[in-house]
Amino acid sequence: MAPTYLLPRQIRANRGENLPQRRNPPGGEFNPETNTFMTWRNRLTALVVDSESFCRMLEKSFLSAYGVETEDVESGSAAIELIRGGATFDLIVINPHLSGISGIETARSLRNMGVQSRIVGSSAMYVEEERWRFLRAGGDHYFEKPFGPNLFIPILQQLDNQ
Repeated sequence: MAPTYLLPRQIRANRGENLPQRRNPPGGEFNPETNTFMTWRNRLTALVVDSESFCRMLEKSFLSAYGVETEDVESGSAAIELIRGGATFDLIVINPHLSGISGIETARSLRNMGVQSRIVGSSAMYVEEERWRFLRAGGDHYFEKPFGPNLFIPILQQLDNQ
């Protein structure tokens, strides 16, 4: 059975009737480890690579809320070292505008290392030429920030073999 999720507008349209029981109690803390919007057949993991801490936090929170175990690093070199050290991820989200090694070079290096993860570029400054450079470097997708469920749910479903 495929996972289901409800967008806020669907909840409002349904007026709260026949909705799944909330996993986080009213007034309680939302914990992404136990309270997710989706469930998967397989354990999904992601790495967020962004030099901006706020962007890392948002992307990590978004993916965690959808049931993906997520780590984050602030540079391409940190991502490369993490993976060289044996870490594996189903999904790697990279901002192409990293300080030091660019996100494009990071994607190229990861592919040259044999990384088979799905690599997604995510940039607030979308430029078509940059998109093509990222894809030629080994990226699988390239999105403009902010990204939402309509972009990532299909990728997560593919990673979960659905």
